[in-house]
Amino acid sequence: MESIKDQLFFQWYEEYSVSLLKYIYAIVQEPQTAEDLLQETFLKVYEKYDSIQDMSKVKSFLFRAAHNTTMDFFRKESKVKKLLNVLKKENVKYPSTEKIVEIKEEGRMLLAALKRLKPSQREVFVLRKIKEFSIKETAEILEWSDAKVKTTLHRATNNLEKFLLMEDETIEWSSTVSL
Repeated sequence: MESIKDQLFFQWYEEYSVSLLKYIYAIVQEPQTAEDLLQETFLKVYEKYDSIQDMSKVKSFLFRAAHNTTMDFFRKESKVKKLLNVLKKENVKYPSTEKIVEIKEEGRMLLAALKRLKPSQREVFVLRKIKEFSIKETAEILEWSDAKVKTTLHRATNNLEKFLLMEDETIEWSSTVSL
């Protein structure tokens, strides 16, 4: 017979595993590594079950655990990976070839701009704008103040805009100049 702990744990896994996997993948950019880190995250959560003080904040607790597990991975591996923006696909049944090329180019430009952000800015941007966490939830996950989340997101957004404008100007310039 399953304990209440096991029942809750499986419920959390069912409810949050896909979202956590996408979050981890956005950071590590490797599907197998993301899956391994997801499993490690849930093992840690299972072991730390008794330390969960507020069951209404389980989602934040899980994302904090995923964040910590992923950062531990980077420390162990002594390498820094770039964030990946999981673009929300447009809901077009049969896009034209031109539209596909345009979407891919916009995605490439956005990824290039995201890669130029500081790691802290990328992470806040992913949590707030892609995973759609509130400022408070993001602050809990990163163990930051609300003000730091707001400031970092503001800087990330400004830098992204600047990088995207620079990329766009480079493309326009190179397409108008022939050697």
